[in-house]
Amino acid sequence: MCGILVQTGQREIEEESFRKALDSMSHRGPDNGNVWHSGDASIFLGHRRLSIVDLSSAGQQPMENEDKSLHLVCNGEIYNYTVLRKELEGLGHAFRSSCDSEVILHAYEQWGDACVERLFGMFAFAIWDEARQKLFAARDRVGIKPLCYAELNGTLILASEAGPIRMLLGNKTRPNPLALAYIMTLGYIPAPFCIWDKIRKVKPGHFLNWTQTRGVCEKKYWEPPRHVAVEAGEEDLRTLLHCVLEEHLLSDVPLALFLSGGLDSSGLAAALKEIDRPLQTITMGFPKYEKDESALGAAMAKHIGFPNKIIQVQTEDAKDLAQMVASSFDEPQGYSALLPMYEISRIASKDYRVVLAGDGGDEVFGGYNWYKNLEGPFGTRTRTVLRGNASSEQHAFAANEFANASVLHRHAWRLFPRFLPEEAQQILAPSGVQFGDEEMLAPLRLNFEEEMPLRRALQRVDLMSFCSDSILPKVDRASMSQSLELRVPFLDHRMIEWALPQPVSDREETEGKPWLRDYLKCRAPTEVLNHPKQGFSLPVLDKFDWEGAIEVIGDSYWAKSGLWSPAWKDMLAPGYAFRNGRIWTLYMLSLWADKWMERN
Repeated sequence: MCGILVQTGQREIEEESFRKALDSMSHRGPDNGNVWHSGDASIFLGHRRLSIVDLSSAGQQPMENEDKSLHLVCNGEIYNYTVLRKELEGLGHAFRSSCDSEVILHAYEQWGDACVERLFGMFAFAIWDEARQKLFAARDRVGIKPLCYAELNGTLILASEAGPIRMLLGNKTRPNPLALAYIMTLGYIPAPFCIWDKIRKVKPGHFLNWTQTRGVCEKKYWEPPRHVAVEAGEEDLRTLLHCVLEEHLLSDVPLALFLSGGLDSSGLAAALKEIDRPLQTITMGFPKYEKDESALGAAMAKHIGFPNKIIQVQTEDAKDLAQMVASSFDEPQGYSALLPMYEISRIASKDYRVVLAGDGGDEVFGGYNWYKNLEGPFGTRTRTVLRGNASSEQHAFAANEFANASVLHRHAWRLFPRFLPEEAQQILAPSGVQFGDEEMLAPLRLNFEEEMPLRRALQRVDLMSFCSDSILPKVDRASMSQSLELRVPFLDHRMIEWALPQPVSDREETEGKPWLRDYLKCRAPTEVLNHPKQGFSLPVLDKFDWEGAIEVIGDSYWAKSGLWSPAWKDMLAPGYAFRNGRIWTLYMLSLWADKWMERN
């Protein structure tokens, strides 16, 4: 796991500025940082390394092929590299290291752009092809690893994070009003949009080519299945999970497992037991909190005989933790789940460099509660309002109308009931941004497949939007801010290609995740199997100073600069449904702006 930075251009690039931008990602790669540049200094590749596979200097990057015509920087892991290496050696390729990244160079030599289709893993990489005078870059299938870029005046800058790009652009970027509207309404910024107006994200499952004459050309190489099988496939979950998990254990440093006691992480734990790969398990606990599930994680670990460590998250005041998250995340979100992920990563990183986690299981196996009761009108949830003023009652009516407008309207509101699109547009009125239902739902509609059963169609939407653009950035930024690599086996594309085409079962409505439950029946304790799914909420927010948060919003960069209209104040008035969620979203946006706009 690493941080990469690439700059190409017509003029000579200043090495000192490039190295400074690269070193701003030292948290992604604390072990070393190296730079390669072309003879005329018009192409620079930089790499910050977190050593995990082949800890020797042979695994350092930028990496080049034998005749030095190709130069590579990569962030991530190629889990099937041993199979690819054997195939490539049979084709005459010679390797100089045992590092998994080197296989990308030879795969590109052999198969060109199509090499990316042969890579199994999580990755974001770039190759400078000297002979063709082009840059080839790719991002993994579901966007586990980040990759963003800016193209201005014949120059391309590409990186793992937006911060280094802004530095090399001279901080000439500004917050993107459209991105802010997405955070207020969806809770995250969908690719290709970025929080900064001149920067774009490479979309999951895409690669790009850049040349001086043609600029950037981005192409899709993978997408989730669009059809459901008539009958269940022959391959069983157990066989596939064992195969995927074996590959995800690739490492020359010790690994651990985040074990919550839920079905997803318990499924990984049970599979690790079966393949005889015991790991230290780490469970997050919240003292004196009624929804604390640490006992379930401990019970699962005891059941399979794995060591377990409970990390008690002591967050008496969420303000300090929120400040740290705002400083560490180069792009804001509206979800409070950022905080516990950051804290458990911080503590786990003291002993480990690699941790496995069950993220993605809900999308792949359809475990979210919002996949239930999909038929008929939206329920009474949006009508829950404290009868306090006409504005709040009007909002409740408007929210209910919004949620019942279509399947995707309802789905978006179930996931993140905060601001309606017209409210976001009103707050951002000084920017002139146009943001309505069409703009808000466009990223969801892009991945919605009408020919699939509704449950599967929404899983597909969540996988390529909510998961790719919210959960995975949260996981990446929280873990990498602490120099910790986090791996997510359920998001291996083979798991997705197995699960999404499965015929819909009636058990999914009543039980949830029937295939995973069947696998765990004889492999997990009863309390884990029978525990009802509950949404995650941060206990410290139960006693959070909401009125104090409103004061922070009022003193923020957004309010003082006039980029937000005063309308936001009325939208946080007592009586609004989901008022605390609305406050939290604007609060985190305010903390983020006060941290990052200062760096202009």
